[in-house]
Amino acid sequence: MMLKISPKDASSDEQCLILKLLCECFSDACGLVNYACNGGLMELLSNYPYYKPTWVFAVKDGNELVSTLYVIDRLIRFNGEAIRIGGVAGVCTSMRHRGKGYASNLLKYAVSELKGAYDALALFTTYGGLAYSIYRKIGFKDVYIRDYAIIPAIDMRQVSSSELSVSNVNESDADSLLRIYNAETNDLDGVLIRDSNYIRDHVIKATWLRLTRGVNATALKLINGATTLAYALITGINDDVVTVEEIASINCESTLTLLNYIVKANRAKGLRIYASPKVLKCINAQVFKIPNTYMVMSLGGFNYEEIKEPYIYRLDQW
Repeated sequence: MMLKISPKDASSDEQCLILKLLCECFSDACGLVNYACNGGLMELLSNYPYYKPTWVFAVKDGNELVSTLYVIDRLIRFNGEAIRIGGVAGVCTSMRHRGKGYASNLLKYAVSELKGAYDALALFTTYGGLAYSIYRKIGFKDVYIRDYAIIPAIDMRQVSSSELSVSNVNESDADSLLRIYNAETNDLDGVLIRDSNYIRDHVIKATWLRLTRGVNATALKLINGATTLAYALITGINDDVVTVEEIASINCESTLTLLNYIVKANRAKGLRIYASPKVLKCINAQVFKIPNTYMVMSLGGFNYEEIKEPYIYRLDQW
């Protein structure tokens, strides 16, 4: 039996079952099981509404929940216009019931139910995997395969920055960071349309990273007097390499200045950087492909073949 569930109407028992199944498939969902199974999930999501699914689709075999997927409202920019996207996430089937077509049939059911509600559906998956082949067969198309860069500290280009300083970002900086983000993404398609509240919660407080990945995220800003020139979110150091989850700036020199600071402050031997193609070109780093892809299915709202300069920030992956 296939179900379309509104999360706000779901019982605590249903929330608990859904999150337990997701935990079986995705380790980053396990941190939310305690909230779901103790009746606190909706309170948690009310504080962080960007992560609250609009719909949950599920398959039941008798009384057992065997497959789920959920859909999150997102607003994406394509060709300068706002496109309402249904972000498909958490496509999951219980280990004992895989290979029976539950997930693919559930996805087809969701697509038919959501036509007219969104301009398109979008998801992330491993490129070339079994799920990828199912999504492509159903009608999802590759839009963007993510890049990241590695740069050794000894290869970092130095810039003069005596009048600039770096400090931790606080919540009152949200508008400044949003201004930089909008300027950085002005020529890109597929980027999430953010607002100050999203910046405050997702970047500055890094709530979802902390809840699901348990990382210690730090947001930094590069300033000249009272003017913010760049920001970065870092998530610690591993094997002497600092991971930069996101960086945006007003120009290349500001990017390099902030990255040099991050290297020196962490005594790192290098950086792993997730950033737009323009930033990766600026820093002249070695660029690699991550084996996952951002896929889109049009529901009549736009032509994905017209997408130019596609990009979506790693932090915005649902």
